[in-house]
Parts: sequence; structure tokens; C-alpha cells
Amino acid sequence: MNPTYEIRSGTLAGFNTLVPQLGGSPARLLAAVGLPVDCVRRPDILIPLATLVDLLNLCVCELNCSDFGLRLAEMQGLRMLGVLGKLLLGEENLDAALGASHRYMVLHNQADHWRLAEGNGCLIARRVSHSDGAKGSEQYSELALGAACRLFRELAGEDIRPRQVHLRHSPLSPPQRYHEYFEAEVLFAQEYDCLVFEVELLQRPLKAPSESLVQYFEEFTRALLLEHRGDVAGQVHTLILQTLGAQQHSLAQVAQLVDTPVRTLQRHLRAAGTSFKQLLLEARMETARWHLRASNIGIGLLSASLGYTDTSAFSKAFRTVHGRSPLQWRKQQR
Repeated sequence: MNPTYEIRSGTLAGFNTLVPQLGGSPARLLAAVGLPVDCVRRPDILIPLATLVDLLNLCVCELNCSDFGLRLAEMQGLRMLGVLGKLLLGEENLDAALGASHRYMVLHNQADHWRLAEGNGCLIARRVSHSDGAKGSEQYSELALGAACRLFRELAGEDIRPRQVHLRHSPLSPPQRYHEYFEAEVLFAQEYDCLVFEVELLQRPLKAPSESLVQYFEEFTRALLLEHRGDVAGQVHTLILQTLGAQQHSLAQVAQLVDTPVRTLQRHLRAAGTSFKQLLLEARMETARWHLRASNIGIGLLSASLGYTDTSAFSKAFRTVHGRSPLQWRKQQR
């Protein structure tokens, strides 16, 4: 039986804005593929990749928009990272910010992840798909590459241009549309999807965020916390899940996000019968189980993305909680 790959609903950031601009109803389109109407406002809902693919293709047909994936990508960038996007604004340079966003994408998507490599003066951001050959997934591929390119620009400057863009499939829109979006040479029918940049970009400092972006993250964080109003443990657990890729899981960081003094937050957690350390472990194990059930992610990559110093530390923690190693647990689930 083929695994059911899932992706978090944050990948639909901008959907409720774009669809009305094209004359459509977001609620009707979401309902047509069986998704809850509020999933766009709740970035942690799990969506089967096949359902997301169906939604994108339905939008193409219903809205007569062959470049829907690219249009949606244009509205994403940092916003698709949720609370983590807020933390990235404080990173020193593009290299550090990309490292954190890469780990976030690894942890929040079972269907694929990104592999960053340097060579011959280039930075190659390659999309590694676990569901190669999935029927009709070309719009999703364009959304993924388009959003990644948008992320580079929103972090470090609108003047950033890839050297080249590689797509595995044939063009879905006129080739000129791809050149307009990426402002680079776009090659089709390639071995894999990737973006190629000048390696010097990694040392570029991050640009100052716009006022609208800062306001977006403030409102996003408040809305997330309101979902767990009165439940401090639930709030902290949610924030840890949202920021796992940052690997800065300190009580001080979370206290800042909930606008509460560290000692006060510690006291509230003790009163709730838990601790920051326990909630961090639970969030890591929850995410690990989610991947081990379905994705083909390597244990080493999963371990590093969760913030463990090495694979053995992750395996020891997992065995303590579940009574068996990650590989044994995965085999049992399969």
C-alpha cells in the first residue's frame, strides 16, 4: 500500500486573498475537495498531498488560470513559515535564515524536502520529492519552487535572481510567464526541480522587514495563542511545534512570544503539571512519529532537523518514550 503523504496547511498561505481576485470562492473550492473552510487560517492542519494537488488543479480549471501555482507562490515567502518567519527576522544573514527554514520545511512536509549544496560557485537548492511521479502534481511543483524563490527575495532583497531554474515537467503556461516570475533562465524536462543561485548570496545580511510583515506576524501569533486561550501548556506546545526548525528552543524565546516573564511562565507550567522540557520532548516525539509513519525521510536528517546533536541522542530519546528505536517503530507502523 502506498503511503499517504501529508503537508501542513501553511502551504495555502495567500489562498483566501488570491482566489477572490480571480473571481472564485475560497470556501466553495476548499469544500469541493473536502477541506475545512478555516484550514487556511490554521497553518497546522494536516492535508493529504493528493488533496492539495486536487485543489490546485481544480483552481486551474475553475478559475481558468494555468499559472495558479506561481500566483499563489507570489503571495507566500516568509508568511508560509508561520511563527518561525517572525524568528528568522533576527538571523544574522541569509545562510542562517535558510538553515532554519530548511529544517522547518523538512519537519512540516512529508511529501518532499529541500537539499542545499554548494559547488562551482553556486548554491543549489534542490527539491527532493518522496512521491516521484505523482499524477497531476506539476502545479504543486511550481508552487514549491516559486515560494522558495520568493522566500530568498523576502529575506534578503528583491534584487535576488537565480542563475537558473530547473523544472522536471513541461511548461504549463507560456514560457515567458516563467521568465517573468523567476527573472532567470528556466529549463524544463530536467532531472530534478531546483533553483541555482550565486553562492555569495549566503553571506548577504537580511533586509529590514516591512511594517506590514511585522504586523502580519504579530496578528498571526496572537490568533494562534487565542486558539489555546486559558491553556498555557497548549500555547507553549503549539509554539514549539511552530518553531522546531529554528533550533532555539529556550524558555526565554517562548516567553517572549507569549509576552510573559520567564519565571511567571515557569510557574504557570508547573501549575499545569508540566514543564518546558517535557513539552519540547512531546513536540519532538509527535513530529517524529508523524514522519516515521509515512515519509521516507532518513533518520539522520530527521534527527538533525528536530534539534538533536546526533542520531544516537535522538534514538535514545525515542526509545525511552516508545520502547523501541525509530527504525523499529517505523517498520512496525508500515
